[in-house]
Amino acid sequence: MLLRLWRNIGCFGFLNLGLLLLVALLVAEGGPVVLGSCVFLLFAIGALRMVWLVRFTLRVRIKETGDIVPELVASGARYCLILRPFGSAGHIIVRSGRGRWAVTLAGMKVTSTMEQVVSRAWSDACACEAYAVVDPSLALAPGSLVYMRAEHTAWKEPVEQLIDAAHSIVLILPPRQEIRTSTWWEVRKIVELQRLERLTVVLPPYDVRRSGYAQARGELCKLLAVLEDPLCLVDLREGADPSISADRVAYYSERMLPPNTLGVHFFRNEGGDSLPRDDGPVMFVPGMGVDRRTRFLRRKTKVSEFTYRPLLLAAYRSDADESS
Repeated sequence: MLLRLWRNIGCFGFLNLGLLLLVALLVAEGGPVVLGSCVFLLFAIGALRMVWLVRFTLRVRIKETGDIVPELVASGARYCLILRPFGSAGHIIVRSGRGRWAVTLAGMKVTSTMEQVVSRAWSDACACEAYAVVDPSLALAPGSLVYMRAEHTAWKEPVEQLIDAAHSIVLILPPRQEIRTSTWWEVRKIVELQRLERLTVVLPPYDVRRSGYAQARGELCKLLAVLEDPLCLVDLREGADPSISADRVAYYSERMLPPNTLGVHFFRNEGGDSLPRDDGPVMFVPGMGVDRRTRFLRRKTKVSEFTYRPLLLAAYRSDADESS
């Protein structure tokens, strides 16, 4: 929450707050009332606009897996399943790109968690709910999707059921950590249940300092190297991590993935010269950010929610085609 507050307000927000306090002090000591009123009005408009835009963060929906999963799976309803390790909810924060002109009146920015980016794109594409399983200690969560609590010893069965019935699956690789044994288990189940063509993997933004992008990209390369031979996942004993070829990781890192890759979507192998591989199960399309420069500052634009949307929307459309 503190990280997100900092990303929302930023340096300019604190400077504007200081300016507001300075003007208020001058007005209190007999300074120009009109100037103080104008500065306060601009700050108030920006602050109220930001509160209106991020109002969804106040809606917290955390339920129990036992109350949701059986009915959801039995209903046959379409849904998107969001996967990431326990304790990683809300750790990736990106600019939402919503209402940026109004918000700059107060030097503030609107941000979204990666879970919100994924779920809002899913809602716009399919008008359905997105779900994520979280650890039981989670007390606060940003809105726009349904969170379900699961005990550390009882999460595998509901997650397997959700994977098997999901219309789309999005795996978020969190910053600054390697793929855990639990995540390898989820990938193994995706392969076993033949849901690989429903999987999309997303990374943190590459333009934010200390975002953990480089390590997450490296973990994606590991995932691609392992999925070259899914039997090395399926045949492993329960709870074991796969062996990973450093040469294949380097191959994907240096030759296959563009430098600004934000994620990949897998799809069914039906052959064709335009595919990254036409001789194996690893068929993916990388989603990339586009670096443009602003007209005045000549500075690269920031990765925002709308930078991820083309990849996510294309993945959801592909998933719909697979199910037809």
